[in-house]
Formats: sequence, structure tokens, C-alpha cells
Amino acid sequence: MNMVLRPVTSVAPDFAPGRVIRVYGMRRSGNHAVLDAFLRNAPGGDAVFFNNCKRAQDPLGSHRSLDIRQGGAKVQAAGLPLGEALALAGPTPLTIVSCEDMMPRPDARAIWHDEEQTVLIYRRFLNWAASLLQKIKGNSGYGAVERMRIMTRACRSYTVALQIASGREDVVPVLYDRWIASDTYRADRMAAIGLEPHDLDLGEVQRYGRGSSFQPEVRDAAELGADKRAELLAGDPEFGILLWLVAHDFELSELIAAHFPQDAARILQLAETAGLTFHLPEAGR
Repeated sequence: MNMVLRPVTSVAPDFAPGRVIRVYGMRRSGNHAVLDAFLRNAPGGDAVFFNNCKRAQDPLGSHRSLDIRQGGAKVQAAGLPLGEALALAGPTPLTIVSCEDMMPRPDARAIWHDEEQTVLIYRRFLNWAASLLQKIKGNSGYGAVERMRIMTRACRSYTVALQIASGREDVVPVLYDRWIASDTYRADRMAAIGLEPHDLDLGEVQRYGRGSSFQPEVRDAAELGADKRAELLAGDPEFGILLWLVAHDFELSELIAAHFPQDAARILQLAETAGLTFHLPEAGR
């Protein structure tokens, strides 16, 4: 993975992108798997990817890392000033601006020109929640309370994502579960943002975020069981607590039922059969 850390001090260069795609999505939603396909299908193979921008309107100054493609190949640009790194992609490259854990605003201004498009990547609730919780559990600095705080806060953003996916005509939604299941769907979504798809493979597992939460050793994306994550945490008490909370949140549960009726039924089942038991220390009884 050729990623260039943003220089601490840099003046925004005179960068003139071609097609611009602004991509939003929650962590663990398959964002980088989808984005890698966009990059592999860039016109002429020339592309610039501003990863994990902290300010959606300022990718030049707020990206966490940079991926440069030239003629379909990743370009080694480590150590170069930002302007020189961007120039390696040639004139008017496909330009992707990624914003994690943010949702697109309806009043967002174009960064470069009026032909910019907005994409929202999202995932079925159960697989997304299981993957995110599993990822958080890998951080020894978080206890159960902190993990649940992170999960419930993420659920609020997920609620907005579902509202946007079905209610914003100016946003192209990409459902990761369908993406990994169908090359026809992959072709359709790329065509919807103006790309001419020629590589419909799932590609390699992207190492952003250290890869898969459940299968960090897997390299071929086609070998991931990304559609079965919820089953792996079916007996997990924290997952059960989260599903109980979701089942009692009217707005989110209604949205899940509308988008993913099978998930809604499964949430009720798992919440009811989670077998939650609590063991307080002797001093607390």
C-alpha cells in the first residue's frame, strides 16, 4: 500500500482533477474495498485518492494519507511534496475524497467544480455492528462501557446513513453486502458515478484499518465471509446488549426493518435469546 503522509506544512498546489467523487461511510462498511474498485477502474488508470479527510471541504489540507495511481499502477510517492506527488497522476485524474464517520450534508459546496458526485457506502446493520464491535474489542484500552458508548454513538450516525440511502437523490448509495455478492451490482454502481467498469473482481483485502476485523490474515477479498459476521457474535453478551438497545430504539429499528427486514427479525431474536446475565462483585451486592 503506497500511502503518503500529509506534510505538516504545505501550500495547496494548483491541482486540477478530472471526475471528482466524494465518498462517505461508517467504519467497517467495506469502504476501502469499494474505493479500491473505483481506483482500479479509473479512466486511463490515473487517479488520486485522498483518504480519511477530516474536513470534507479541504482534502488537500486534511487527508490522513494519499494513494496515487498512474496508468493503473500504484506510484511510489513517499517523501515527495504534495504538489509533486499529485502531479504523478497526470492531468485531470479521477479524484476520490473519502470522509469516514461523516455523512454528506445537503448544502455541501463543490470542492473543485460542479460535476462532483457523492457516494454513500453502507452495510447491513448486523454485519456492520458485529464487525465494528469486533474491531473495537481488539483495543485493550477500551472497557465494556467505553465500547458500548462508541457503538451507540456509531448507531446514531448509522441511522442518518439509512435515511440518506433512501431519501437523497443526489447521493449514489452503495450497499456493501450486495457489492460483494454480485458483479452486476458492482458494474451498475460504477456506471452510476460515470465510470466504465472493466475490472469487476473484488480484488485484494485493503490494509487500511488493518484489514478484516475477523480474518486479518486473509488477502483475497473473495475469500472473506463478510456476509456472515453477525453469526460469529451471536452469543456475545455485549452484542446482545447492543441489539437489545437497538430493538428498543423506535427510529433506528423502523429504518432497519424498512431496509433489511431479515435483520430486524434477527435483531429481535438475538436480543431475546442473548441470555444476558450480570455478575456483580461481592462488595457491590
